[in-house]
Amino acid sequence: MSQMNDAELRRRLEVLAGVQPSAQATSRALERVRQTLTEPNRLQARQSIGRIIMNSRWTKLAAAAAIVVAVLLGFHFLGSPLGSGVTFAQVIQPILNANTAVFDILIGGDKPDTPVIHDMVMGSRIRRIVAAAPDEISIIDLAEGRILSLNDAKKEAVYYDLKGLPPIPNYLENFKGLFAKLQEIPHFEVQQLGAQEIDGHKAVGFLAKHPKVEITLWADAKTGLPIRVDQKEPQMTTVVKNMRFDVPMEEALFSMEVPSGYKQQKVQLDLFGSTEADFVEGLRLRAEMFGEGRFPDSLSFEDYMKQVPELIKKAEKLQLSLEQNAELDKKVGAHLFFLRFFKGEGKWYYRGKGVKLGDAATPIFWYRPKGSETYRVIYGDLHVADVARENLPEPLDADDVVKAGNRYQQWSQPDFVGTQEDLWQIGAAGRITVQSELTLMKGPQGTSVMPITLPYTTGILTSVSLGDTPVPFELAGAGQYKLQLPFDKLLAGQTKVTCTWTLILADLETASKNVPLKSLVPVVSYKLSVALDPDSGWEYVKDPSQTSWVPFSIGNPPKPATDFSVCGLGLQKRK
Repeated sequence: MSQMNDAELRRRLEVLAGVQPSAQATSRALERVRQTLTEPNRLQARQSIGRIIMNSRWTKLAAAAAIVVAVLLGFHFLGSPLGSGVTFAQVIQPILNANTAVFDILIGGDKPDTPVIHDMVMGSRIRRIVAAAPDEISIIDLAEGRILSLNDAKKEAVYYDLKGLPPIPNYLENFKGLFAKLQEIPHFEVQQLGAQEIDGHKAVGFLAKHPKVEITLWADAKTGLPIRVDQKEPQMTTVVKNMRFDVPMEEALFSMEVPSGYKQQKVQLDLFGSTEADFVEGLRLRAEMFGEGRFPDSLSFEDYMKQVPELIKKAEKLQLSLEQNAELDKKVGAHLFFLRFFKGEGKWYYRGKGVKLGDAATPIFWYRPKGSETYRVIYGDLHVADVARENLPEPLDADDVVKAGNRYQQWSQPDFVGTQEDLWQIGAAGRITVQSELTLMKGPQGTSVMPITLPYTTGILTSVSLGDTPVPFELAGAGQYKLQLPFDKLLAGQTKVTCTWTLILADLETASKNVPLKSLVPVVSYKLSVALDPDSGWEYVKDPSQTSWVPFSIGNPPKPATDFSVCGLGLQKRK
């Protein structure tokens, strides 16, 4: 059976939220949700449910401006109504029915030195102001995947395009299906907290516990309206307070048009594509430009938010141009995203406090890449080395359990064997960019040259990487290539090979009905996903509102194979 993707899960839950399903249909929907949240191939066991939800593509949008506002997502963790008086169902009802919302966000807890983020929400747009930078206003358009940042004092404007993100037509609508169904997910201990004085209100509280996250929701004891949410994760504490719903607002406050007389700049942000190199460059910038030659005391997002006022002052002293400032924002953002959407195994460790930039002998950061058995250690001069666990600067934390990686094995057969997941990103005029992710399991004895064959002879391979390491390749024939894999990294446990290739199908309408399901090398599982660019001119036949789906998936064939027949993509021209 095909694996459930995020967009399909969202669509089905939103539909279920608006109707009264049969008991059988409800049971099936809940089972799919549980599979999505527990499937080992898609989620790391160490992740909290809060992090899992934050890592799905359609909820990450709330973090678009590098400020994680999606504590609201914590609401759906809470259980069914408890006790008498104000019930949980009454508390969440305003959220389910609201068309607009206003709230304040504090990253790092409700403390005097915590910067306040003020959000106004209307439909798909968010108007955001950070108290530490009152001249900066951000308008976030979730439907278009764009941010407009305005500096009224300098009369400057920057458009940020959010690469690779599907549109969300309504920020609040996305929670309805989740509220309706995910509250029944197991593994949560839910309890009432009784009545307490919270932010000047007599409030009743509900607490949901999970091994990796705690979420507390407070509601006004008289009206039942939610007034505050506290969410605690291992590396982040977030508070949402002063919550109001269905507040009258003027649409002009959410305009994405630049006021007359403002200078303009455009920047593209790839929130989920940050690399180790981006992270290292951010360390250099923070030491050189903002740390007087020393690395920051902490890399937590909470501490970064507290430093924002001082960082703004230092940036102003640099007297950067609009273009230079936009480029700096892009680099710092990529640095922050590397940790916020951390893709490694287990925990990351930072020991850079007080260390001078250039200190080649002192390790300041280490982590284990996904699928690797060795660690990447970054030193004070920013060189990086692969280090075995037993040679790390200090022992791992007791709760940082090392899972066995996917060991690469050499065997007597001539073929490389693994698993493959393809993502077809369809653009305008039949242009398609394909990202093929191979996880290698076995390969020929002593061989590091891996031949691959694209499904189309007209396909063009544009890049290959093993983890963060670029892999050289050469053309061997029509649609055929030879990859020169770094043998030492394979043996060290780095087994994920990413091949990016392009294709143009002039008659996409006909071609999409019989797409060859062929892997680059023999595989024991294969999955094909499709995503549509906004300007593609195409839509999904079954549900035009979806922008991504999985038309084919197979696991455990009788033996490693490269050919899985054909399938249709389910495309039709946009109406």
